[in-house]
Amino acid sequence: MPQETNHDLESIREWLAKEAYLPQDLDDFMIKKFLHSCYGSLEKTKKCIERFCITRASLTEVYTNRDPVSHKMQSAFSITSVATYKAGEDEILIHQLDDPTLEKFSFYDILKAFTIQGDYWLKHHDLFPEGHIIVLDIKDYSLRIIPKVNVMFFRDFLMFLLEGMPVRVKQVHVVNCPSYYDKLYALVKPALPSEICNIITFHSNVESLQKSIDKKYLPSEYGGDAEGLKDQHQDWIRKIEIERKMFLNDSMWKADLKRKPKSNSVESAMSGSFRTLSID
Repeated sequence: MPQETNHDLESIREWLAKEAYLPQDLDDFMIKKFLHSCYGSLEKTKKCIERFCITRASLTEVYTNRDPVSHKMQSAFSITSVATYKAGEDEILIHQLDDPTLEKFSFYDILKAFTIQGDYWLKHHDLFPEGHIIVLDIKDYSLRIIPKVNVMFFRDFLMFLLEGMPVRVKQVHVVNCPSYYDKLYALVKPALPSEICNIITFHSNVESLQKSIDKKYLPSEYGGDAEGLKDQHQDWIRKIEIERKMFLNDSMWKADLKRKPKSNSVESAMSGSFRTLSID
């Protein structure tokens, strides 16, 4: 983290204190993550934090009732794997669905489990990468998943991840694509900004992925040398359960929508527009 952002940290802290509708529970470490993701721009950082806090309060379907030891969350954790890997100056984020029959698949519970892991990553993952490389493994996605998904909600959630989370999206790789992946992609493509569409690469198999990402940075499940995807995922779950109290707080990092000004910059500046930072 550049030293010159220490003053910026204080500026964001002072700004938060003056905005009554925004939460005061964002610690310095998290604010640094937002500053870093926005390349030190105070205005972009403010807009990103606004989007982050306002959207968390709005998406009650996935940001309430998040007890990580509940039966629903344990079920969701059992059919997903989430892990991160340092790749030179970048960070790889992997999400894999492991439910071939889709019998356990519950749309909102899967997203809710993802938000829990995302929050743990925000709170405890001490890494400020140059960029983020997203890997989405859709080996178990089939056309049967379509009626199980709220497409409009997923589009909103996806835009929140792009515009409100402190990430620098550099590359997006979709791996283990079925022959009809274009039909699945067509559901979300209209909601994606062109900047993201231009950096998505589809791979039919792991061998294709290895041509884009060095094997030494990939988990063993993808023929790589890094820690196993499922091993890291299970380690995360154990740590999350220890931090259970954190996720029982339904108000964490949320804006007070009742106190939010009617005309707010986050709607006019960011809604429907990707927070363009520096995409290679």
